[in-house]
Amino acid sequence: MILSKHGERKKAQRVSIRCGCSNMRIVRVHGPLPSDMALAAVNAATTVPEMRAAIENPLLGLNLTEYNRLSEAVKNDVVQQLLNNRPASGYPSVARIQAALNQAINQVISLAVVNAATTVPEMRAAIENPLLGLNLTEYNRLSEAVKNDVVQQLLNNRPASGYPSVARIQAALNQAINQVISLAVVNAATTVPEMRAAIENPLLGLNLTEYNRLSEAVKNDVVQQLLNNRPASGYPSVASVQASLNQAVNQVVDFDHIYVQAGAVGGNGSRANPFGTIPQGIAAVNPGGTVHILSGTYPITSQIVVNKAGITLKGQPGTLLLLQADIIAMRITAPNTTIDGLTMTSDIPYQKEFIQIGGNNTTIINNTIYGPPQPLPMSDWVVNRAVVSQGGLAISVMNNTFYSLRTGMYINPNVTGSINNNVVYNTKGGFLVDRAFTTFLGNSWGTPPNEFDIVLLVGTTSGPPYDNLALLSALNNNATISDQR
Repeated sequence: MILSKHGERKKAQRVSIRCGCSNMRIVRVHGPLPSDMALAAVNAATTVPEMRAAIENPLLGLNLTEYNRLSEAVKNDVVQQLLNNRPASGYPSVARIQAALNQAINQVISLAVVNAATTVPEMRAAIENPLLGLNLTEYNRLSEAVKNDVVQQLLNNRPASGYPSVARIQAALNQAINQVISLAVVNAATTVPEMRAAIENPLLGLNLTEYNRLSEAVKNDVVQQLLNNRPASGYPSVASVQASLNQAVNQVVDFDHIYVQAGAVGGNGSRANPFGTIPQGIAAVNPGGTVHILSGTYPITSQIVVNKAGITLKGQPGTLLLLQADIIAMRITAPNTTIDGLTMTSDIPYQKEFIQIGGNNTTIINNTIYGPPQPLPMSDWVVNRAVVSQGGLAISVMNNTFYSLRTGMYINPNVTGSINNNVVYNTKGGFLVDRAFTTFLGNSWGTPPNEFDIVLLVGTTSGPPYDNLALLSALNNNATISDQR
C-alpha cells in the first residue's frame, strides 16, 4: 500500500512504502505537489485561454459538471469573471476557486435571463433571483408599485447589447431606485423651495449645468415654471423633468447671461428668444455678465462698443463677425472685460484694427482674427491689424490666432501685461512693441511666416523684459526679432 502526505518542509513530499517485507525505505522527493502547481497556474493566468486551461486541468480537482454544460462562449464569460474576481493575492485554495466558479456560473446564467427579459414580471423574476447575487436591501423596502417602476427603468435603460455584468445591473438598479424615489419627491413638491430641493437632489440625476449658471432669483422663476407645467398626474420620468427644466431655462431671461443669434427678430435675450445683434446683447446684460454670441455670421457695419464693466463676449463655435465698413469693428472702453472665442474678418482690407482696447484689465482670449488675401509684397499691404491697445493699460492676450494681416497686434506705450500662447503668421510684424512693457511667452509662428515675429520699436526699453533677446526668442519658439531701439 502506498501513502503520501506533505512533509513539514514546504515544497517537499514524503513517500512512505509499506509492505510485508521486513525492511522499509523512505524516499524524500523535493518539489511542489501537482495540485500546488495547478493552483499556481490558476493564479498566474492573465487571459481567458490561460485561465480555462488552468481550471480545466484535472490535477486541480474541480467539479466541472455544471461548467461543462455551458457553451464555449458562456464558459469564456464565466472564466472572465474568475479573472475579474480573483483576489490580489490569488485564490488561496482549490475550494475557493470552486466557490468562485460556482458563483460565476450562477451569475452568468442569471445575467442572461436579465438580458432576455422583455416584461416587468420577467425582469422582476430575473433580478430577484438569489443566484444573480444582487443587493436588494433598498429594493425590498419599496412598495410593489414602486418596484414595478424601478424595474421598468431597468428595462428602459438596458443597453442594446445587454447588461455586461452583475455589477452594471446593480449600479443601474441603485440608480433607478434613487431616481424613482426622487421623482416622487418632485411630484409631491408644492412650493418653489420644495421643488428646488427636489430637482437639485443629485440622486435625481438631472443635468443642472445651465440651471446652475442662473442667479438665485432666476432659478426661482425657472422652478415656478416646473411647478406650473407639471402634468396633473405628475412628471412620468426623470427625462420628462429634464426636458421641462431645459425648456424653462431656455425661456427665462437671465440678465447675467444674455443670448444673441444673428438675424433673430423680436427676441428678449433668452436662449430660446435671443436678440439679433451684439449691441442689443451688450445693452441688456448686467455688468459682470456674459453675452453669449450663438453661431452665425454677424455683419458689422457700425462699431460695437463694449462699455459695461466686467462683461464677457463669449462666441460659440461657428460665430463669425464680418466687418463690412471702414471702421474699427470693436472698441472696448470699460474695464475688466473679456473677448472670448470670436472669429473676425472683413470683406476687403480696411486700414483699421478689428479690436481696439481702451479699457484697463482687458482679456483677449481664444479668438481668431484674419484679413482677406492681399498680393505681395507685404510692404504694400493695407495696414490692417487684429488688435491695438491704447497706452497705459494692463492687458492679457492669450491663445489667439492672428494671420494674413499687416500687423498682428500693436502695443502702445506703457502697456503692461502678458502676451502668451498665441499663433501669428503671414504678417509683416506679429507684435509691434512701442515703448510698452508686456511679457511674451509660448507664442508660435505658422506658415507663411511673418517678416518679423516681434518688433521692438524705437524708444522701447533696453531693460527688462527686453534685455535678453536670445532668451525672448527661445521662450517664444525661436521668434525672429527686429530690434529697432
